[in-house]
Amino acid sequence: MPLYFRLEDYAGYAARVGEATYIDITRRTDPARVTKVWDNLRAVVSCYGAPWVVQLWTKDAEGALRHGAAVLAGLVRAGTVVTAQVTVTGLAGTKWEPKVPPESFRGVAALAGAIGGFRHVTWRYDPVIPTVHSLDRYGELAMEAAQLGITRSVVNFLARPGRYKRVDRRLAGSLPGWSEGLPWYDAEWKKRTAIAMVAIASSQGISVACCAESAELAARVPGLRPAACGDYEWFVSLSGRDPGRVSGPVSRRGCGCAPYFDVGMYGQWRRCHSCLYCYAG
Repeated sequence: MPLYFRLEDYAGYAARVGEATYIDITRRTDPARVTKVWDNLRAVVSCYGAPWVVQLWTKDAEGALRHGAAVLAGLVRAGTVVTAQVTVTGLAGTKWEPKVPPESFRGVAALAGAIGGFRHVTWRYDPVIPTVHSLDRYGELAMEAAQLGITRSVVNFLARPGRYKRVDRRLAGSLPGWSEGLPWYDAEWKKRTAIAMVAIASSQGISVACCAESAELAARVPGLRPAACGDYEWFVSLSGRDPGRVSGPVSRRGCGCAPYFDVGMYGQWRRCHSCLYCYAG
């Protein structure tokens, strides 16, 4: 998949997946901050028609809805299933997420109402940052999510040092031990942490899946589902139809997402939320 949006690429994608067209807005660029991605989505719909699924990715549900409410409403009227991956870590407004609005789930209820209800919303706790992650904070967020009506969640652990050079440079001065490779940040620490998180979320009626960097944990942690943020079975259940799943390239090793088309672009870190751990900037 190209690393930036090109309208002409959609024709080849659609030919490959048939009726199972699924657009992300966007894994690369938060649509609450970089509004050009809404124009990109409009262009796809105008040229090729409404897709089967559109999934919104954001850390600011209110901001995303402010810019894209009309587009989302039009898609819903056209029969598109609209879902949302809303990231809430409890770190908004700190040095880790300096431009994210500090109110945890602000705007999520309005977003859910616009796209079909909380069955269409997944809460992301991404990433789990060693020494920064707090089970108490996670528990408070899980309770808040459950009170809203959210029953699905995805967790993801911070990629280890050496994976993304730009992230390494940012984290070297903010996370003690990062430049030395965090030798204690290993599979066993992740397993213990994931077990505790699954127990907390389950007590609130929230299921937990793990994203690509953490995919191997699914086989080691009872109750933790395999990675599938772009969950084909979820899309089928919401839409009431199964257009036929096809295989295709994935964004990262361990990714269980259905083949998707992203209308965003990388390299927008300063214009986006400027999160220290962001690998897409």
